[in-house]
Amino acid sequence: MSSKDVWIAFTKSKPLEGCRIDFDGCEFYFADIYIPIETTSDKLAVLGDITEMVRCSLEENHLELTDISMLVRYKNGEWKMNSNGLNDVNALATKAKQSSEIVFSSFRSEEIEELQTYHHSIIESGYEEKGE
Repeated sequence: MSSKDVWIAFTKSKPLEGCRIDFDGCEFYFADIYIPIETTSDKLAVLGDITEMVRCSLEENHLELTDISMLVRYKNGEWKMNSNGLNDVNALATKAKQSSEIVFSSFRSEEIEELQTYHHSIIESGYEEKGE
């Protein structure tokens, strides 16, 4: 049985003609995209695959990818949220992993994006500081 990782792409995109997400006429919209992908040790190949999957998923929604500001592999227990829970990282990542389908957070305008705050907390299990 194969194992899946979930990667999160923090994206900025531009609405194209026919885009239903263009709700307030902003030039750009932001979304976090959760991509389930087979676990592999070849991280460089995975990054290329993820980028292409993100681009295609956005195009299906009539959006043009303009930037991926961050691309991280999701690990349970490393994320704390400072928001209203509509874009709960843990819930969306779990949904992507269980469904094996790409999951989008809600789309945010530039103004809302400035209010959105994520804190990534790396928990170093088993790490022991060595006194030297």
